[in-house]
Amino acid sequence: MSDLDAAARGACLRFLEASGIPGLAAALVRGDDFLFLAGLGVASLEHDLPVTADTAFEIASVTKLFTAEAVLLLVQDGLIELDTPLADHLELPPGWRGVTVRHALTHQSGIRNYTLPPGYWERIREDRSAEEILALVADLPLDFEPGARYAYDNTGFYLLGLLIEAVTGESYEDHLGRRVFAPLGMTTTRVNDYALPVRGRASGYSRVNDRIVNKTYYSTSNTFSAGVLLSSARDLATWAASLGVGEGARALRERMWTPQPSREGNERSLHFTVGLGWFLLDFGGRSYAGQNGSLQGFSSTLLHRLDQRLSAVVLYNGDWVEEPHRLALELIGLADSESPGIRS
Repeated sequence: MSDLDAAARGACLRFLEASGIPGLAAALVRGDDFLFLAGLGVASLEHDLPVTADTAFEIASVTKLFTAEAVLLLVQDGLIELDTPLADHLELPPGWRGVTVRHALTHQSGIRNYTLPPGYWERIREDRSAEEILALVADLPLDFEPGARYAYDNTGFYLLGLLIEAVTGESYEDHLGRRVFAPLGMTTTRVNDYALPVRGRASGYSRVNDRIVNKTYYSTSNTFSAGVLLSSARDLATWAASLGVGEGARALRERMWTPQPSREGNERSLHFTVGLGWFLLDFGGRSYAGQNGSLQGFSSTLLHRLDQRLSAVVLYNGDWVEEPHRLALELIGLADSESPGIRS
């Protein structure tokens, strides 16, 4: 075991002890070199199954990175344009007709986040159609003119999934599988479906009154392209290792990681800016791109330090991790002791 491997394992074990999370899987990659890849703790408390690097976790909003990649590949193919209104491809409410692909990718659509209206969380067990999900906010006015401000926007990413299906004629699952996952050999990553058995699936846990309990069921119809994927540390590290490999890939990443500030720039008050599907942070001349995820039973993060092509992935089967990226940043710091702090 290398010194780095031992230090990374120690950091993960300390986190598990301090947080009470049952288990986690983590990876640290520089370029295409896997520096650390491990599962620690328990994937299922009921069956005492260990976490491995191939354990399937619900990755929540880290899904958005793959939705963004699929959309940008369609842009690269000339099938859509960033500044084309979504309404050119989808039937949308009149008030949404000025929202473009770029607005959705950068959380600048102005459309109300569909998880915010009263009653949403009381119905998360129900299977709902896209029409029913969008109806939650379809009659509400825009919170701001598209492009004017930043506001975290699950609705925009849900619409991007519908856009992928409309343009390709494939389901979201089939298109990402064919275009993104299969070429990289990402065999664990797929759309979550509780009806199907998934080898090595982690159980998700919540904490109630200091007791760990099984997570509440959450119908995957409520997440779709904003947060529906399962993946493993190995698969996500494989994808991270592909970042910047090859001329076409580098061009795609440069586009993803180019800041797209809103006109008012309110995101800067939150200490980040946004790229096309990614959150961007810059401290002391060092730049990071990434995304956190959290939903019932699970937390996740994928963090990429741009100047060194250094990526960290951490997947947790507990939903009480307040800042999922903190351990990822610690892992990056083990490879670069001068790694700066980051805000969620």
